[in-house]
Amino acid sequence: MFLFKPYFNIGNLEIHYYAICILLGVIIAVWLGLREAKKFGIPSDVIYIGILICLPLAIVGARLWYVLFNLSSFQNFGEVCGFVNGRFVGLSGLAIQGGVIFALVGIVLYCKHRKVSLYQILDLVAPGFLIGQIFGRWGNFFNQELYGPIIQNPGFIKLFPFIADQMYINGAYRHPVFLYEGTLNLIGLVLILVGRRKIRDLETGDLMAFYLVWYGIVRIPMEVLRLNSGVSDPIMLGDTGIPVSIVTAVLFIIVGVVFFILKRKVLTKIFARQKYIETIELVSENHIDTLIFDLDGTLLDTKTLIDMSFIETFKHFYPEKELTEEELDSFFGPTLKQSFSRYCTDEEKVNEMIEYYRAFNVANHDNIVHAFPGAREMLRTLHGKKYNLAVVSSKKNDLVKHGLDLFGLLDYFDVVLGADDIKDPKPSPEGIDKALSMMKGERSIEDIKKHALYVGDNLSDMEAARNAGIKSCGVLYIKHPEIMLEAKPDMVINKLTELIGICGE
Repeated sequence: MFLFKPYFNIGNLEIHYYAICILLGVIIAVWLGLREAKKFGIPSDVIYIGILICLPLAIVGARLWYVLFNLSSFQNFGEVCGFVNGRFVGLSGLAIQGGVIFALVGIVLYCKHRKVSLYQILDLVAPGFLIGQIFGRWGNFFNQELYGPIIQNPGFIKLFPFIADQMYINGAYRHPVFLYEGTLNLIGLVLILVGRRKIRDLETGDLMAFYLVWYGIVRIPMEVLRLNSGVSDPIMLGDTGIPVSIVTAVLFIIVGVVFFILKRKVLTKIFARQKYIETIELVSENHIDTLIFDLDGTLLDTKTLIDMSFIETFKHFYPEKELTEEELDSFFGPTLKQSFSRYCTDEEKVNEMIEYYRAFNVANHDNIVHAFPGAREMLRTLHGKKYNLAVVSSKKNDLVKHGLDLFGLLDYFDVVLGADDIKDPKPSPEGIDKALSMMKGERSIEDIKKHALYVGDNLSDMEAARNAGIKSCGVLYIKHPEIMLEAKPDMVINKLTELIGICGE
């Protein structure tokens, strides 16, 4: 007969199989949750930050739940935290019910703070709870926990020697309750994974209601078996002799049923009802996979350089002219020809001013310009996810590429277009249309436009996007963000990394 030790050693380090099982459960639950979150259009950072908050909260809740109903076993607060005589011996005693309750409270507060759909997040968490419980039950296996009464006819368990040996306790084979519960939870997980793709009447939030009911239905008979094993339940409801786990399981069933009904009858004024499959289909239909950027004022902070270039140009050609702040701001967006033509009707002189401006701009570019915070991180992430990325700028192509290359951004773009690549500048849609045509591949132009977003910092950018028939996104880190709000883009961002969330990554 071979028995598994509950741990193994690496040098002086003691590694418990239970901890490994829990860790694997968390990893798989997070991986599965991230995949489904993307289908809902929920940014991955919402999931990661939520895990960092709610996972420790669940551990604390599981511990406190155990301690609350077992106070006589603890002499001081150190023991509650897992310390005995100043030495950490681990948290021997965690109650999953407390972990679930604390995690759900944390999720509700977190969703309210981040302004994300509570129902959708609950539906991401529900299968994760089951995965955690499945792996946790195998942790119980290694610890020789969660077993039932003596098996009168142990023939079936002997078909699986490694389980039978571990369930041979106190001179007899015991019912492998860990296996029963783990298998039933696996069935529940399969029902969730299949149901959320097949049941068109399923609404967001229903999966959590199902989990609560399923948990209670499975847990009650498992607890009865465990209590008939001869071991005493350390978590009892006072002096009643009623196990807290069974009471909690009953409450979970009631809460699941009530939640299922209330969310359809009462809570509709707080949370809108959404069909699960239709929500995913809508996100898929409208998701963004193509982004086109303006350069100056959007990816690169060139405002100081542009102002200096205009000031020096006017000093050279119109030394008596002193540009105001309003005039300098008005140069941001239009082409150089459009800007200088406001002050000079002589086309030859306008061209001379353009050349002078560009010479000063190029000479001082590398010392003054810098990329906006988050530009490289955002582009690296989206490029790695195979998004179509392009730049359409009013600057000459070689200057656009030089600026991008200077800050390590050029290689992330599939298409780079400058003023010399198009005939009509923004707000004409020509540049955007040309970039989309170059990136569409086998797709129709209508299809790629449906999933495209233009990101810019001024009115002409927003108008160009509208004229091209694609969504627009205005940046608010400009000098006068109120101008961008007046332009009424489809969406706005305060920093470039927010685009990762908009794209659901």
